[in-house]
Amino acid sequence: YQPGLTPQTFISITGSNLTTGITDNWNNSFVGNQLPTSIDGVMVTIGGKFAYPNYISPTQINAVAPDVGYGSMTVTVTTPNGTSAAFSTVSSQVSPAFFMWPPAAQPQPVATHGDYSLAVASGTFPGLSTIPAKPGEIISLWGTGFGPTNPAAPAGVVVPSGQAYNLPALPVLTLNNQPCVVYGAVLVNGGAAEYQVAFQVPASMPNGSWPLSVLVDGVASPTGVYLTVHN
Repeated sequence: YQPGLTPQTFISITGSNLTTGITDNWNNSFVGNQLPTSIDGVMVTIGGKFAYPNYISPTQINAVAPDVGYGSMTVTVTTPNGTSAAFSTVSSQVSPAFFMWPPAAQPQPVATHGDYSLAVASGTFPGLSTIPAKPGEIISLWGTGFGPTNPAAPAGVVVPSGQAYNLPALPVLTLNNQPCVVYGAVLVNGGAAEYQVAFQVPASMPNGSWPLSVLVDGVASPTGVYLTVHN
């Protein structure tokens, strides 16, 4: 929920009458590996290019931004009832952010252990046993907006398998303002606009819920995200 957008990253548009009363997602709208440009007749254009809607409702649309340039961009939403007035936003090269679980007193990032089980505070999800991150453990964080990769990922399709699309430089990650070792940052194969960042929790990190931040090309992720650590 940072202002603006980044090419080939998830965005949200909020408003009213964004659909004709329909709530839906893109699960049934793929053709092969192509990301859909329309769900139930709802389309988004950014800088004259079609975005790829992931979720639509009367008050919010989530989408993957197209491969547009940087600077001021005009955005429109089209439904079967017509097209919205255009509005402007700014496209920038990076806007890193972690995916988060639903809001709580201390919002937690989507994080996983080495076996891809959830690394969240115990009791986060009623009826589901979860284990927090441990000091010294290598954890994966999941997010969007980390920017261009090397090589460049193809636009408008599911990220192909068989090729690693890495960030040109490793991001700088801190936990409770303590620098962490980052092992890799890559676009997720088989997904869209989703990045995986592998890092090691400092061995000296005490038990608690600690603020988490990442810096990519000098741009910081939003504050107020907390990773729970427990030995």
